[in-house]
Amino acid sequence: MIREKSVGLIVFRRNPQEGIQYLVLYHRGSYWNFPKGKMEEGESELETGLRELQEETGLAGINAIDGFREQTEFFFKEHRAGRTELIKKDFILYLGEAPMSAELKLSSEHNGYCWLDFKTASKFVKFKRTKEILAEADFLINQK
Repeated sequence: MIREKSVGLIVFRRNPQEGIQYLVLYHRGSYWNFPKGKMEEGESELETGLRELQEETGLAGINAIDGFREQTEFFFKEHRAGRTELIKKDFILYLGEAPMSAELKLSSEHNGYCWLDFKTASKFVKFKRTKEILAEADFLINQK
């Protein structure tokens, strides 16, 4: 079994007309999730999340919310070097606020994106634990 670690961000914005909206990305035509990616040597988790966000969406200048760090893990199979490998992925999520004026430039890794309210974003996100983490983020944001 191969172990990997990915870090991402739940990005939200405060839309004056629509309220709190969350950014979800359509990943290679297969599922919706938050921007994320593998850590590079010498990076902190948050640095990884911010770098991946910028690489995947073009967003920079995100305000990371102190005190929010959630973790989940999942398993999947992937074909590598002529074999099918079992991968255990540790997935860390931070929370960040984007300005309303932020413009996205989606990378080729994704086929689309949406800014969605909490209820709709919860329906789009694929994994149960990721939905729970989104609920924790929404609770924290609405306490401020």
